[in-house]
Amino acid sequence: MQTRQLGGSGPVVSRFAFGVMTFGGDTDEEAAHEMLDGYVNAGGTLIDTADNYGSGASERIVGRWLSARPGVRERVLLATKGRFGYPGASLTPAYLRTAIDASLSRLGIDQVDLYQLHGPDDEHRIDEIVGFLAEIVRTGKARYVGVSNFAGWQVAKLARLLAEQAGPPLASQQIQYSLLARAVEWELIPAGVDAGLGTLLYGPLAQGWLTGKYRRDEQPPAGTRVAGAGDSTSEAWHRRNTEQVWSIIDVLRDVAHAHGVTPGQAALAWVADRPGVTAPIVGARTVAQLHESLAAAALHLDEKATTRLTEASAPATPNYPYQMIQRIAGSHG
Repeated sequence: MQTRQLGGSGPVVSRFAFGVMTFGGDTDEEAAHEMLDGYVNAGGTLIDTADNYGSGASERIVGRWLSARPGVRERVLLATKGRFGYPGASLTPAYLRTAIDASLSRLGIDQVDLYQLHGPDDEHRIDEIVGFLAEIVRTGKARYVGVSNFAGWQVAKLARLLAEQAGPPLASQQIQYSLLARAVEWELIPAGVDAGLGTLLYGPLAQGWLTGKYRRDEQPPAGTRVAGAGDSTSEAWHRRNTEQVWSIIDVLRDVAHAHGVTPGQAALAWVADRPGVTAPIVGARTVAQLHESLAAAALHLDEKATTRLTEASAPATPNYPYQMIQRIAGSHG
């Protein structure tokens, strides 16, 4: 599998990361271990989890997989996150110290390669966590630090504060990005690039909408993620069953057919090669789903196909502030 550096200061990682949110829930331990073996055997190196995935079950499953396979720890990079799911959850240093220690215990390791703050906290200032991030790198509990689901200004501020206070550089941000979720291009992607961060993407298949399994005017098949989605979720049928979404999927099907791949593989290839992107995080509920995604790890779409998908999926730019900023930035005397 091809590799890329995670931002300007992070480690070299495989082109596709593996997200293990389903472990301990939709995916049992036997299947989870088979998936992890398959991912590593395909050349994958970055495994992404979080302390609240399966209420800690995901980390435990990964930990047991590591302990049963001597030598595999040196071949992979482990990323986890802290912020949610437990009493007192917040971005306070006191809570995060407890969270990272619990994650290390569940994973059965002394050091995680990438520790990510799983989201912002309106009740506590970003300034408060700079010392914590410096502490976990200094004490060897984490090699690198990053954020997930932070706003662009928060990414910029935290990166600046770490630099001013001689802390570790912010290595990465993790955000949702796909053909159906491109608003991150207005602020989050540019903020990451400017701050020298690598960008990891979750939801690159738009929660299954870009796999080609759904059809116009047909209810989603029973047992699929969309069929079980609550009305408030982004993947809910009533939210994405629109002509705009189906027109994007139509173009995706055409591109996939022309390249001899599945729609999901074409969608992964498109997003993996977007400016500022380091690696999409592929997830799966079954071994077969993972193998299908990994088959796209070396796929690059041709320029014509890339342009078709980019144009078809372009989101409407809000008049203010972005259209106005574009007009001003392009105006010269």
